[in-house]
Amino acid sequence: MAKEKNKDSVGRTFLVVFILCLVCSVVVAGSAVGLKSKQEEQKLLDKQRNILDVAGLLVPKMSASEVLKVYDTRIKAKIVNFKTGELTDSKGDFDLNSELRSDETSIALSPEEDIAKIRRRANTAEVYFVLDDQGKTQEVVLPVYGSGLWSVMYAFVAVDIDGVTAKGLPIILMVKRRG
Repeated sequence: MAKEKNKDSVGRTFLVVFILCLVCSVVVAGSAVGLKSKQEEQKLLDKQRNILDVAGLLVPKMSASEVLKVYDTRIKAKIVNFKTGELTDSKGDFDLNSELRSDETSIALSPEEDIAKIRRRANTAEVYFVLDDQGKTQEVVLPVYGSGLWSVMYAFVAVDIDGVTAKGLPIILMVKRRG
């Protein structure tokens, strides 16, 4: 009789572990790449829902298509330049975090100016004009952010057209710091 090979060797165990890790990493990486566009789409939809919510236009259990329809008809996004006060149309690709990382698109704040502990302020921001049924601006939704207990918090605040009355301020995103 032939001598049986030991199937429980250390080498075989490591081979199985290596193959299993390789297969799992390929599945996870493939899923991440394949779902990237869907993730970006959902992030934009979430932002639009939050803007509609703070503006008082969000109805509970609104579908994605309804959110898009209301957003497109009642919200006008603009980019405001803090240096000049100029408003330009937003292309929808404004990224505050990218703006804050560049010295060309943001400024460092002195400790006296930095009451929110944000260290830098972008030179531009995306603001959202809420239109009534006749197309007139009834309120403005502004992005706000500041230092929370453990991370930076982002939110939107709706301000009435009088510039004094705030209508809502839900905290929408807290970014955890590394470490």
